[in-house]
Amino acid sequence: DGLGAVAGPATIRDIDNVGRQAMPFPLPGAAPAVKPMPPADAAERIAALEKDLGDLAAKRKTIADTPSYPVAYGVSEGKPTDARVQVRGEPDKPGAEVPRRFLEILGGDRLADPAAGSGRRELAAWLTRRENPLTARVFVNRIWQWHFGRGLVATTSDFGVRGEAPSHPELLDWLAVRFMESGWKVKDLHRLIMHSRTYRQSAEGAAVAVAADPDNRWLARFSRRVLDAETLRDALLATSGLLDRSPPPPHPFPAVDTWAFTIHQPFHGPHDQYDSDRRSIYLMVQRNRRHPFLALFDAADPNQSIAVRDATITPTQSLFLMNSPLVHRAGTAFADRLLATSSDRDARLRTAATLAWGREPDADELAGMDDFLTRVMAETPGTPEREAWGALARVILTANPFLFVD
Repeated sequence: DGLGAVAGPATIRDIDNVGRQAMPFPLPGAAPAVKPMPPADAAERIAALEKDLGDLAAKRKTIADTPSYPVAYGVSEGKPTDARVQVRGEPDKPGAEVPRRFLEILGGDRLADPAAGSGRRELAAWLTRRENPLTARVFVNRIWQWHFGRGLVATTSDFGVRGEAPSHPELLDWLAVRFMESGWKVKDLHRLIMHSRTYRQSAEGAAVAVAADPDNRWLARFSRRVLDAETLRDALLATSGLLDRSPPPPHPFPAVDTWAFTIHQPFHGPHDQYDSDRRSIYLMVQRNRRHPFLALFDAADPNQSIAVRDATITPTQSLFLMNSPLVHRAGTAFADRLLATSSDRDARLRTAATLAWGREPDADELAGMDDFLTRVMAETPGTPEREAWGALARVILTANPFLFVD
């Protein structure tokens, strides 16, 4: 018909619209070469074809959803280059080239061999060189803050003129030098601090010392501090025996090829899907949706750097500890653990306090726990032993000796 065959003029006798078939055309007037299929057979054939199409579509989707090879995110070294000043901040208006070097205010040292690489290795060596004790001082101060709740320099992220002066400058310098001489061994630093008499003091200081130094700046006693959110959760799991120590698998994120997240439609994963009984360090942290347990107990905001966390004691925390499914589950598991240790009631109570509080209970605490068990069983006749011990376990796991470091 000469229409639609190719772009531009077409031949008059174009036969592009003739249907294709494997059989030759019959002679004029002959019977049809293909006999029509009976309606019943046609319906059956169509149904079979539709089933085949459905199976093929499902197979095609499976192939499309299966990555051809594992996906990994990484970076590699590119060609080392010096940056240029962006005139008025515009990337398309490059100005003068700035050779790579360290900040002028911190010495302005040049790279020994600018063509050797990106400069990250040289930056690490420069930060940790012996002539720069600031890095070691900051690191040591952070470790001290972790153990004591307050750093030797209270402003842990500001060692400048606007920060606070160290309470024990000679101690800070000595720890920094010792840390560098040990080869920057963090475990050695932890061991050194925790074996000290200062760390092993009780929070119950002498009345004279408390009156003279109520903020305990001079460390005449140990400063009582509340467990942070992650440690509290880990302690509940470990003490109760629920802690899963197996290596954690990858988080069940959606398939990479299905991602379509934007700043206005960010990723939101339900916390119960990403929760587990492993240590809190393995929990998935979402910047735009904080974990309900960690947020309630003053965990750091994942959107910014937090030098010192707030430490609050609120009614909602107490309500959570009384009603949380996690605490009830931990209490039941802790009760099972105690019931399996001994058949003697007094021995169980001592074991409970030792496991949860890290010390033997005194006479009053022992009598209080024993009285609690007696009252629970008396107030509700027929209460199973496991349920009564579960109630006591919840009291022990939410008591001050468990929640605070003394």
